[in-house]
Amino acid sequence: MIIDKIEENGIEVMFSYFPAWEMFFSMHVLAQPDHHMGRRKWSQAVEKKNPRLTEEIRDLQDLTGGWTLLIDIPAWDTFRQMEIPELLVCLRRKNIYEWNEMLLPFGRKMDIRERDRILDAAREYYQLVFGREEMLLRPYIRRILKEEREYCAGKGLWNWCCRIHPRLVVGEDYLTYLKNREYTFRKKEIQRIYASVSTFVVPHLWLYKEGQALDIVKGIQVEQPEDGIPEDMVRLFKALANPTRLKVVKLLLKDVHTIQELSGYLSISEAGVFKHLKALDDAGLVKKKRRGAYVEYHFQTEIIDFIPYTFYEIMG
Repeated sequence: MIIDKIEENGIEVMFSYFPAWEMFFSMHVLAQPDHHMGRRKWSQAVEKKNPRLTEEIRDLQDLTGGWTLLIDIPAWDTFRQMEIPELLVCLRRKNIYEWNEMLLPFGRKMDIRERDRILDAAREYYQLVFGREEMLLRPYIRRILKEEREYCAGKGLWNWCCRIHPRLVVGEDYLTYLKNREYTFRKKEIQRIYASVSTFVVPHLWLYKEGQALDIVKGIQVEQPEDGIPEDMVRLFKALANPTRLKVVKLLLKDVHTIQELSGYLSISEAGVFKHLKALDDAGLVKKKRRGAYVEYHFQTEIIDFIPYTFYEIMG
């Protein structure tokens, strides 16, 4: 829903609240609670009350891109103004061919069973958890958006952008978001900005550009963050802090390997290789795929690519 809008130098800025976006990103947080310290208490409360549903949401995070797949594709532009029940009905009406065509930018296809699992989990989550949560969030987010609109109108669009996130750099002709790499958006190519806020996106910043429209979602802190380091970050650095595991990583960066192959290359037992692979798996650094009687291990290079961004995001 559009709360208010302004125009500056030919750019229309729509201050907007999108309930479906907030719901899907809250599922992202619930699927990866160790990385979102600012919502740890909320995640623990939801998991305690709904353990089976929480487990299903976490089981589906690989299939759903961490539950951001529907807000990270061009089709989002047709969904953004929908209320959550309306969106869930709309998605349910799509046959599997329409569903997969919609997800083409996501880079994979699903079967009917996978699609239905995702939609069933989203519906149950809305009914049991987020429906009530959203009723409480809506007036709060609307008030925050009105404050953001006043600041933007008074100080100017690009001054407003400067205060959104420390890793968003506003240049004379461009915006640059420093993540695992630099994402640059030229100001002259932007005609509309959907400006929103989220109680779940902290510590991230969300930017998504489709055509000449740019989505910017600013995080707002709603609970006192725990004074600690996210457990997933600790597991990642522990997994890499071992010479033998680094040799495993070096081999997997070159090719896919089985435990048996790695055992031969490293001259250690298969049990020893399994132990090291388990540490890498727990840190999200490898994926397994069965090939006949053997299990192949693939290295997740994107995790390494994100280390500088994650480090400065948490420590900054």
